[in-house]
Amino acid sequence: MKTIKYLILLSMLGFAFASCLKNNDIDFPQYDHSLIMSNGSGTKLMLTNPVNGKDLFMSKPSPVVEDVKSLRAGYMCKNAVFVAKTYLSDDYIMSIYTCDAKTGVGTKAITGDNLYVQDVNTSKTEPKIVFTGKPKAIPEYNSLYIINEDGSNQSHLTLPLEGVTGLDGKEYELLDISSPAFSPDGSKIAVNAIVDNLYSIPNSIFFEGILLMNNDGSNKKFLYWKQGKFPYANQDICWSEDGNFLLFVTIDIDNSFHRQINAINITSKKITNLTASLEINGNQVNDIYTSPNSNKIVFNQYLDGGSDLFIADYEVLDDIFSIKKSPIKLTDRNNSEYSYYTPSWQLWDENL
Repeated sequence: MKTIKYLILLSMLGFAFASCLKNNDIDFPQYDHSLIMSNGSGTKLMLTNPVNGKDLFMSKPSPVVEDVKSLRAGYMCKNAVFVAKTYLSDDYIMSIYTCDAKTGVGTKAITGDNLYVQDVNTSKTEPKIVFTGKPKAIPEYNSLYIINEDGSNQSHLTLPLEGVTGLDGKEYELLDISSPAFSPDGSKIAVNAIVDNLYSIPNSIFFEGILLMNNDGSNKKFLYWKQGKFPYANQDICWSEDGNFLLFVTIDIDNSFHRQINAINITSKKITNLTASLEINGNQVNDIYTSPNSNKIVFNQYLDGGSDLFIADYEVLDDIFSIKKSPIKLTDRNNSEYSYYTPSWQLWDENL
């Protein structure tokens, strides 16, 4: 009889212990094998859990650098990759730097003083960086380059005044490149490109749009373009998780420079305007970036003094891209006392 009572007591204790574990599990931070890196106020590097908005790591690049721009999370969030004022030259040259993503230590320049670097983007499949820069010897034109995160194997993907074929089948000169973005599988790169025609000089005709190419620079083809010459009109180019859509922000020159958010289907080239679905209280969207492993978008609001991070879910039906429900605020800068800029969403291979 005592044995039976003892077994019943053990069973009840076991059930209570299991229930306790189950309840505690609810409070554990959820984790989807990705993190969001953003540039916090005061040159901070923030690594944020995209599920619950918790800032897991906060650091500063060390040694210290000046004027950090174009921040991206490196492959698997091991490094931070960013553009900053170089110490290699007296000229105001911006170079690519890397440092440890969690601690900020080990800051080093991986490009030299022969390039004025502007935009960077990182691969989700290997430690590679694609970037735009102006050769010091030819400062009028940006070119596209690729480089390993350790600074090795830098090479051209485009050349100044390179010939490319337009959507009308005619040949154009490539004048400027900006906002590069690796495809999810790393095989392709999308960029904003400005081209000039070669057949009606001096009455030049300019087009600006999204140019696709293989990751070795081959097979360049326009996906979309508009006539005109508006530098950096298409920004924040990023791919949907399945690689079937490109998202981008267009500066609407004819509408007080209002920021329009668009999604374009790679195959059908159908464009969907997402602006109204993402704006909150009339505040414009800034710095969009897509999740590497889910149908989600992170973004800032275009506000003076910085912003919180917001996340929106999207869905795809045939060639239509749409926002499922209203965006939610992920971070709280009022409590953290700093703002979040230029979010970049990468895979993460560590346990929380």
